[in-house]
Amino acid sequence: MNLEDAKKKIEKELYKLRCETREGISRISVEVEHCNPLFWLKAQDFQKGIYWKSRNSDFVCAGVEEAVSVKGELPFSYRDIFLSIKKSLIMADSGVRFYGGMRFPVKKRNSEWKGFGDFYFFVPMFELITKGSKNYFVCNVKTPIRDIDVILKRLFTIRTNFDSEQLPISGSYLSREDLPDKKQWKDEVKDVVEQIKKGKLIKVVLARRSSFKLKDSFNVLLLLADPRWKREKTYHFFIKPSPYALFLSMSPERIYFRKGDSLETEAIAGTRKRGASGQEDEALSLELRKSKKELTEHRLVSELLKKKLESICTVFSISEKESLLKLSYMQHLYTKFTGRLKKGVSDSDIISTLYPNPAIAGHPLKDALKKIEEVEEFDRGWYSGPFGWIARDCAEFVVSIRSGLFTGDVLHLYSGAGIVSESNPDMEWEELNYKIQNFTSFLKHVSS
Repeated sequence: MNLEDAKKKIEKELYKLRCETREGISRISVEVEHCNPLFWLKAQDFQKGIYWKSRNSDFVCAGVEEAVSVKGELPFSYRDIFLSIKKSLIMADSGVRFYGGMRFPVKKRNSEWKGFGDFYFFVPMFELITKGSKNYFVCNVKTPIRDIDVILKRLFTIRTNFDSEQLPISGSYLSREDLPDKKQWKDEVKDVVEQIKKGKLIKVVLARRSSFKLKDSFNVLLLLADPRWKREKTYHFFIKPSPYALFLSMSPERIYFRKGDSLETEAIAGTRKRGASGQEDEALSLELRKSKKELTEHRLVSELLKKKLESICTVFSISEKESLLKLSYMQHLYTKFTGRLKKGVSDSDIISTLYPNPAIAGHPLKDALKKIEEVEEFDRGWYSGPFGWIARDCAEFVVSIRSGLFTGDVLHLYSGAGIVSESNPDMEWEELNYKIQNFTSFLKHVSS
């Protein structure tokens, strides 16, 4: 069935739902002919939107408009957020997912994150989903339906004809500002290293915001469609919570995946760039595997993760230990864990136990967060915060790294580096640059 016919079928089903008196979230799903959810999303005119591609690309969802939401502007507890979402899912179709995220846990607030809130999750009203080899056009509605005309009006605005070819992607910028700049960065790293050597800290993850004043606007969704990411082992996600800004990430790092009482999580820490040739790449891989600094950083994350899993799992195992996760521009040390959750452990318990880990904030956590708040002059906002989805019996969250915030004609790119006693300020600065190459490779500097 094509998308236009699917719209007509959904219209008929919506009229039938007018008689539904039960409170809940109803889902109308129609199988359609193959089409790319990302190109479909690019063609829509929407106030709020979402895009999610799983790391192995077996599930892709593009969604527009809001059927149901859970959001807040004030400091939050994971328990309250998940309870609100779970309450809505009790009387929802099993396929319904809330998508969204939360900010990194520091107190700074800057205007560029206006519209995101401290947390925001929503069920899209309309979705185009690829699941395996099949595609579905979906409408989610809250019942009882209060105003069917509003929903139908939005349905009629969904565009079904769109360009399905990848267009060349390029952008130009007039200026770039790094906060901190290189001199400030070197001073900050030296200060943290000194405190680590004095025994006051073990690790702190410091971040940088690189702001690009764009000359020309370009559709950021095309970044995610670029062929170079086709086999990339990363999560792609995008959220537009308001008309003012959007946030996009190509993250390699999963916090956890839960299905029933089965849990998957991982440690990713330790970094090298990719080589320009196979020989150079292999040399860098060997250097990464043997680096005392990188191994120390990785094992800190891995060992702490083991202790945390003991508190929420009956059993767990390491399925991959200190293997390499190779991405387009970076390679990381990677350890994967699988486990069985203790009875009664909830998603809020899992995320509050596993996040933030030393790869994102540092260790000890409380002291590392205090140092981050003291040193960093910008608001991380949703950068390095948890982002993901929640359904009735499963959930998945990743860390919002390798990410960019678009506000008007400014693109803010965020990157971080784990500072330990062996850290070299210049090498860490270069690492920050490698980590934003998934964006900067599409940008060129021009004069005004």
